[in-house]
Amino acid sequence: MTNILKILFILAILVQTFSCHNSPTVEMTESEIQLRKQALEPAYQNLLNIPAKTAVPDSVLLMLTDNSRYWLENIERAALYEDSAFVVQRPFHEIMVIVTYRLLLRENVLAEYPDYKMLRFALGEKGILRRAKDLKLGPFEVKNDRGSRGLAESPKVPILIFKWDEMRWKFDLPESMQLLTRGLETIGVKKDWSNAKTAIYLIEKYYHNIFFNINESLLSPVPAI
Repeated sequence: MTNILKILFILAILVQTFSCHNSPTVEMTESEIQLRKQALEPAYQNLLNIPAKTAVPDSVLLMLTDNSRYWLENIERAALYEDSAFVVQRPFHEIMVIVTYRLLLRENVLAEYPDYKMLRFALGEKGILRRAKDLKLGPFEVKNDRGSRGLAESPKVPILIFKWDEMRWKFDLPESMQLLTRGLETIGVKKDWSNAKTAIYLIEKYYHNIFFNINESLLSPVPAI
């Protein structure tokens, strides 16, 4: 009898777990979709209007998803201390961020930021959002708790991602970074280059008239940080 009770108990747990994972998604009404869509543009503009040098970090972090905050901490630690053997194993968009951060750190560009340098770098003049605003963007799209924006020529292919959380839109920085750099990544794929070589090549092309010695040394931490 005891064994039968144990089996029934296990089955009950399995049924409950299955039910929870397969509960129907609550569909939004058209008016709810429109209200959320209207809220996306102000959320995007608020991010663009952040003064990178003087913004209060805590207020800026509230505009980002939880995973964005964790990612910023991780990627800044990597940019400061991670050895090249580990950096080259990272995804392309993270190598781009790390190498660019190290270049600007080496050239003392980031000295103008008092703290939270990776946060200010990511959202500042040289960061992802300021670069994206120069592109011809299409309209915002909303699907439940996910907001997105693509290029005008391909609006259904997202490059900027927002998540609805705590009754507001929050920017998903790492996912947007990955989507925005996907086209750049294909340059290396066509040439059969590693992600690290592609990142250094692109950064050298962008900064070659401004900085010197943009090479594989940037895969290693900048000395005397």
